[in-house]
Formats: sequence, structure tokens, C-alpha cells
Amino acid sequence: MLRKYYIQIITLIAIFLYTVNVNAQEYILMPTAGQRVYVPITAKSVKGKIKVSNIGRTTIQNIDYTLSFNGRELASEHYIFPQALGHNDDAVVEVDVPPYTELGEDELIFTITKVNGERNSATISYANLPRITVTKVPKRRIAVEEYTAMWCRYCPTGIALMENLSHTFGDDFVGIAVHVDDPLTCWDYYSKAKGNRFPTVDMNRSRKLGYVLGVDEFKAEQETGADMDLEVSAVWDESKNNITVTPVVTFRVNRDETPYGFAYVLTEDGMTDSRWVQNNAYSGSHGDRGVTKEFDEIIDSPGEIRNLKNNFVAIAADGVMSARTGYLKAPIKADEAQSHTYVFKNIKSKNVIQKKENLRVCVLLINTITGKIENAAKCSISEFSTTAISSVSEGTRTAVEAERYTLDGRRITTPQKGINIVKYSDGRVSKEVVTN
Repeated sequence: MLRKYYIQIITLIAIFLYTVNVNAQEYILMPTAGQRVYVPITAKSVKGKIKVSNIGRTTIQNIDYTLSFNGRELASEHYIFPQALGHNDDAVVEVDVPPYTELGEDELIFTITKVNGERNSATISYANLPRITVTKVPKRRIAVEEYTAMWCRYCPTGIALMENLSHTFGDDFVGIAVHVDDPLTCWDYYSKAKGNRFPTVDMNRSRKLGYVLGVDEFKAEQETGADMDLEVSAVWDESKNNITVTPVVTFRVNRDETPYGFAYVLTEDGMTDSRWVQNNAYSGSHGDRGVTKEFDEIIDSPGEIRNLKNNFVAIAADGVMSARTGYLKAPIKADEAQSHTYVFKNIKSKNVIQKKENLRVCVLLINTITGKIENAAKCSISEFSTTAISSVSEGTRTAVEAERYTLDGRRITTPQKGINIVKYSDGRVSKEVVTN
């Protein structure tokens, strides 16, 4: 009798514990709106990204989801997380996104149907995934403006960050170092620079970068994509006193309006002078060692750094406070290039310039509504020649550079030393000898 009583008690406890365990199984995974994804119309699919959040108490190993468009299911997939999601954990799910049959923008619906094989109990189990079907995915370059000064003890963090981004991302990084109240002051930037603290490192005028490492932030900004390609070329005039800049913008989507303007910046790399002193608060700061090799160099430098090479230094600029508008004509048609010319004049008056061969031209395409930089490009400056794209006296020519190749047929975006084959918008093809 006593034994039967114990069995009943044990059974009741087991049932209670099972009930508690069942009630604790909360399968609640909520997706948030996906990142815009550009899909070439000729591609089978590309990876789209959806962020999901586990707001239940159950560790999640896998999900089942569907992808649909206009009420029609395009795919039904089972996805296993590389790492299980605990309570309040987030993850990014990569989804195969096919192109639409026509160019344009639309939205897919991503729906989580099951979590660990059980019904998803999230109040909102779906999210939109914007899809842009294009002939070609635009190239996104990132503009980073560093507001700095030699007298600023903390500015070496910005210097290290800029160098690290340049070494990591190469030509995808369009760097501009704006000096204030020191020998490299850029007066064209002065009004905008004075509104910032020092150092301030501003990425695309949409996100401030902190400390000395911004690789993840840079990658995330690149992944947001752009609606347009932006290329730029530049050429000296015969007297090497003026620079004709030719931006070429090719939108990959149709646009009825053109809320865009341009800023033009002339920069120089490798500027140095033994009389210049960069104050450095991080000399001997060994606790910060190992973040980046560029910052390690700052740590190993004295409190007053001499002979420092200053890169990306803004020499002259136009449109940085108020973007120059009127160059893009509406409506914009996908894949139709639009171009114009801009001239940096009287370069010889810029006494701060040390080596003209180290000059670069940067062009920023700015959304005049949001103030953000939508895309950017930079290039070196070609020598004057009769076959060059344009000169100052030819500033009104309608034919512009459309494509550029090396002799072996490799397409390039900026002039490279040697013989370049240049195709123009009017159909002409010419050879250009680039000496620098």
C-alpha cells in the first residue's frame, strides 16, 4: 500500500515537472525587416540577409521558413543556425533571393513557420525583404572624413583608423583628412570642420566611427549597397595649373527625381615636414597594444611625433557644405550614364602642395534630403595629352570617358601607368599614355 502511494506521488511529481517544462518551451522567433538586396537579372540568386531575435526562453537550433512574392511561395527551406540562439540572442539568416523577371524594385515576404520543428508563436512571424532587380550590381565605395589637427593629443586614434581602413579596403576606401588650425588647414572645409570635435571620423556622413578600429562598421556600410555606380577621371591642363574632373554616374534603377548633389575634394598623400609636430597622448599606452598594427605604431611613437606622413590631406574642396546640384537630369533611366565636368582652378596658388604626383581627386555623391553620402569615387590625375578625355578649354565637350582598359583587355576605373585604351560616349576609341 505504501509502495503504491510512493508510486502515485512520484508520478504526480513527474507530471508536474513535465507540465512546467512544456510551459517553459516558448518557441518565439521574430524577424525584422531585411536589408535591401540587389539581384542581377541574369543571376540564379544572391544572398539576402534577415535579422532574427529569440524572444522566447527556449534555445533555438533551427527554423523552417518560406519566401514569397505577391502571395506566391517561391521557396520553403529548413535552416540550421551555426550557433544555437539563447534567450534574447540575435542572428542573421542568409536567404537565397532570386531575381524578378523585370528590372525594378519590389518586396518579398520572409516568414518563419517553425522553430525547432514546432509552430512559431511569435505575434509577428514575417518581415519584408526589399529586392532590387538590376542589370548590374552597383559598386559601393565608402567616404570617410576625418576631422583632425596636429595640436590634438587624441587625434592619433583617427590617424590609425584611417590608415587601417586604407590598408584593409584599398580603393573601396575614399579617405579625406580635414586639418583644422594647423599647417595643413583646409579652408574650404573650415566651416564644416569647426562644428566637429577632434578627432571625429565620419563615415558617409551617416555614422561616426570610434576608437581605432572600424572594419566591421565599414563592411556593414558597404553591404547596404547603392543605387548607382560612380566613376571619376581627372586630367591636368597643359600648364599643370587646372584639373578637369569628370564624374560619370550610372543609376541601376529608375528614379523620377534627382535629390542628389556633388562635392569635389582634392587630397594629397605622404605630406611631411620636420617642423610639424603631431601631439600624441598614446605614446607608451601598452594596454591598447594589439588592436591594429597601425595603432601599435602610434603607441611606439613619442609624445611629439615628427616626420609623420600625413595621408588623405584635404587641399581644396567645393560642395562639402552645400552640395552642387543641377548636374543629374530627371527622370533617371536605369543604366544610362550621366556625366559633367568640374574644374579645380589655379592649383599653383595652393602653396601647401608638396608633390603633385601624390594628389588625388575625390567625388562625393550626396543625397540632398538626408545629407548622407550615397557613393564616392577617387582617382589619380592624368597628364595632359591631345588624346586625354578633356582639358580646361574643352570643359563643355559632351563626349566623356565611358570605359578604360589596359592593353591586355582588363577593365580599370582609373588611369594606370602605361598605355590605356579609352572608349568615349560618342563611340571614339583612343590610346592614352599615362606616365604616373
